[in-house]
Amino acid sequence: MPKRLLLLAALTGAFFPGSAAAHGSEFASSDEARAMLERAIVAVKVDKFGAIGRFNHNDPAFRDRDLFVFCFNVSDGKFTAHEAMVSHDVRTLRDHAGKVFGEDIYRGARDGEIAEVEYVWPLPGSTRHVLKSAYVARAGDQVCGVSAYR
Repeated sequence: MPKRLLLLAALTGAFFPGSAAAHGSEFASSDEARAMLERAIVAVKVDKFGAIGRFNHNDPAFRDRDLFVFCFNVSDGKFTAHEAMVSHDVRTLRDHAGKVFGEDIYRGARDGEIAEVEYVWPLPGSTRHVLKSAYVARAGDQVCGVSAYR
């Protein structure tokens, strides 16, 4: 490939796994969210503090387009990993329709299985509110999740 095309491809992210250009879609799928959650749960079980640090610093293995990993303590519901809400209580989250979906996320997580919680959330770059699903699972004293637009 000519040098100029290689540079252009690198600048647009065409050769970087996890980039929108590589996936061809602005938003990730539910299957991609579940797969990221499975990787996150393994990471938490191997090294909880290291994994939480990676999640909070947007490690590319745990950040893809609109997907990111969030975690919270089972004991108090406070986020330990989140792109904007570390130390907030998950149980207080409400969607646009008034549904207290954070309580569903808190209660729905089980060890060894992925639970799904639906809620309505603003679509980035738009005034529209659309259906979104949080996929959550428990890993020791943490509940972790990844959400995807539907």
